Amino acid sequence: MHWFSTGLLIALSAGTAGWAGWLLRRLFVVEPAAASADPGRSEPDDPDDHSEEQHP
Repeated sequence: MHWFSTGLLIALSAGTAGWAGWLLRRLFVVEPAAASADPGRSEPDDPDDHSEEQHP
């Protein structure tokens, strides 16, 4: 029975380490800059406009 407990503890430890790594990665990985930060790009008048026409 203690072999089952040992395996369970190892699996829980691996899961906890993976979850902590995922949280740390989310904390320290910087997302790319937003498109609005690009000075050469013009934003459409209505960002919710989902029509197929092209904005100038």
